[in-house]
Amino acid sequence: MSTPAPAVAPLAAALADSVEAMTDVLVDRIAAADISYSEPGLLTHDQLHRTCLENLTTVIGALAGAGPLRLQPARDAGRLKAEQGIPVASLLHAYRLGGRLIWEELTKWSAGPGDARLHDLATRLWELVDLYSDAAVEAYRETEILLAHSDAQVQSRLVRTLFDDHSGNPARVLEVLRTLGFPERGAFAVAAIDTEPTAPLPAKLIAALRDAGVRSVWDAQIDAYLGLLSAASEAGIERAAATLSTFVGDRIGLSAVVTTPLSITAAVTEARLASRSVRPGSPAVVRFGDEPAAHLLIAVPEAGRRAAAQILGPVLDLPAGERDDLIEVLEAWFRCGGSAAAVAETIHCHRNTVRYRLRKIRDLTGRDTTDPRQSAELFLALEALTLLGPGEVGGRWPAGRVELV
Repeated sequence: MSTPAPAVAPLAAALADSVEAMTDVLVDRIAAADISYSEPGLLTHDQLHRTCLENLTTVIGALAGAGPLRLQPARDAGRLKAEQGIPVASLLHAYRLGGRLIWEELTKWSAGPGDARLHDLATRLWELVDLYSDAAVEAYRETEILLAHSDAQVQSRLVRTLFDDHSGNPARVLEVLRTLGFPERGAFAVAAIDTEPTAPLPAKLIAALRDAGVRSVWDAQIDAYLGLLSAASEAGIERAAATLSTFVGDRIGLSAVVTTPLSITAAVTEARLASRSVRPGSPAVVRFGDEPAAHLLIAVPEAGRRAAAQILGPVLDLPAGERDDLIEVLEAWFRCGGSAAAVAETIHCHRNTVRYRLRKIRDLTGRDTTDPRQSAELFLALEALTLLGPGEVGGRWPAGRVELV
């Protein structure tokens, strides 16, 4: 920016003595022109006065060439307006009003409209107004980003608090719900998406849940996303389950519906159990209570592995090909409701082959699929193997040797 001509500087400098009075005029004009500056709870009169004084002083000083250009007051103004919630359009309008007031004062101190100095000052004045406005807006935008990030962090901490154990202070859950804008009554459920969160959940999912009449907040934990779902009725939670299955390709667990947020902690446990109660790699929504045997195995995994080792160990110790054939027929037997014909069709073999393999399982394990109790033991052992993996239980077989999933 060009420096003021020697003849122009005294005219600009003459304004410095009246900057206090100019500030009072500018504050009144800004407050009268824009309701944002007069609304309670936003910007106080003292804050507006100080900002106007600092900016008028530095702009007039720059017009007069009194020292280096100082944009810090403009940056401070932009940051303050962003923090106080003043719209950026109001910020820019205030700078235009300030520029107009300076121009009015310059014309008073000049020799009249024909004063040649006014032309040079007009160009320089509006260059300065643009420069200060740009600096203020840049600081405003930077502050907006910081505030948004801070707000997101605060909300994230609040959401995580929802899923903590507040049995010693139940009122804390209600306090957090009120802060997040959730109702205290209605239908609630916790959803657990069994995955390692690497990015935020898709915004489309949140919007789709909202369109289905369901409010939700989510927390990215180490091994899963946990979400609180809130709807006016249980039907809304059912719609949420359908929406989740549309957008998420991982195992999803849904707790039982509760009518009080004080049950959220228990619902977290239910949702996590439900999410792991379906075969890994098979995306599905499982509601707590739908797979009781699987829930039990997930809740006490070591006991499940030991049961699998005890019951199916002799089968799992066979050579890989024979072992896999027997496991395949046993799995199909339970899936097909104990029909040899359906199993034969499912695994593409003869019914006699199915019967032979089932007898082989009986001979190895001492458990017959036609006996209800023994069949139940085989089913639980197979479920444990499917859901938990073999692991190294009792040294019966190496980890990862059997892969059903």
